[in-house]
Amino acid sequence: MPIPESVNLAEQIDITATVDDNDVLTVSKVLYKATVNEPRSVTIQVSDKESLMKCRLGAVLKIEIGRGGGVHNLNFEGIIKIIKPGNQTHSIVALDRITFLATSEFNEFKESDIIGQDLYFLIKDAADYRDINVRETLLGSSIKATKEMGLAGLQKRKDFIDKCMEFMVASFNDDFHQSTDFVRYNYAIRSGNKFDIYLADHKNTSNQAVLKISEEDANITGEGIVAQIDTTRLVNSITAQSKSDANIFKSLSNEDSIKQFGPSSALITLDTVNRGELENTAYEVLQSFLKPTFNYAITMHNVEWVGLGDLVQLDVPVLEKDVILPVVAYETEIGDTLVTKLTLGEPELNLKDFVRQLQL
Repeated sequence: MPIPESVNLAEQIDITATVDDNDVLTVSKVLYKATVNEPRSVTIQVSDKESLMKCRLGAVLKIEIGRGGGVHNLNFEGIIKIIKPGNQTHSIVALDRITFLATSEFNEFKESDIIGQDLYFLIKDAADYRDINVRETLLGSSIKATKEMGLAGLQKRKDFIDKCMEFMVASFNDDFHQSTDFVRYNYAIRSGNKFDIYLADHKNTSNQAVLKISEEDANITGEGIVAQIDTTRLVNSITAQSKSDANIFKSLSNEDSIKQFGPSSALITLDTVNRGELENTAYEVLQSFLKPTFNYAITMHNVEWVGLGDLVQLDVPVLEKDVILPVVAYETEIGDTLVTKLTLGEPELNLKDFVRQLQL
């Protein structure tokens, strides 16, 4: 059925919602919530009792949505988890099949089946469960599982996948990155029932954003571009110490950062006795963790087509320069209006992960 279009929409948004592939629902509102590495949720609102009676816990809810019949990132397939009957309107909540990975039976992941394998395909195999579509998960990562990662054991599928994802960090040796550019992989069901393992490489200088946003954009609503500044991962004093000889170490600090944010020190240990290597590593860590982490939230009309992992460019006067960041979460509500809240951020490496990548 057609959803009433926003006053800002160029075209009408069409949506079809079905339960168990045959019962069509009359929908008055849809709310999507998506975050990287988690199940996507959809809440639909129905006003007629007939649609409510078609829904049952555990049923498969499918939603096809778009403009002019095109395939859309908001296409959804999931399992009804919550039914909330009301006096006039009723709410149905469904989660995509990643929820099955989180609640799966315990599985024994054996060391003999893991060591030396590409983490990408280990994740794919673990996600190949209860009708999750992994057929297009084909690329691989060349990041191999090792005994030291501690991946083996009796665990649920999502727990195993999340362990693997801790080590799914890409490094680069090309003209489009700095030597200390490391980017995390993420996973999600971004459309329909297709499981994706993807790399939103916002540090690649040749990559183009799918959308550029400035404070003057007419379709920004609410509070505009809202920044959250986080100093919990900031390091402005670093000591690099030799693992084999505690008397060999090198310390570096940045006084300007200490004066502005207060002291935040860290100790790292490296498998070397070379003071030059210790100093170089301390310097690279200090440069990469010297500034606070920024996340941005923007609420807009007419950007429902932007999905997880898409790159968005921000043109904000308070920034030193335009920044390109990936979408790490969104909420899209379609009803009398169509509004999307995008959350942009850099999936930061913690200090341990960063140092580990430097030593590879």
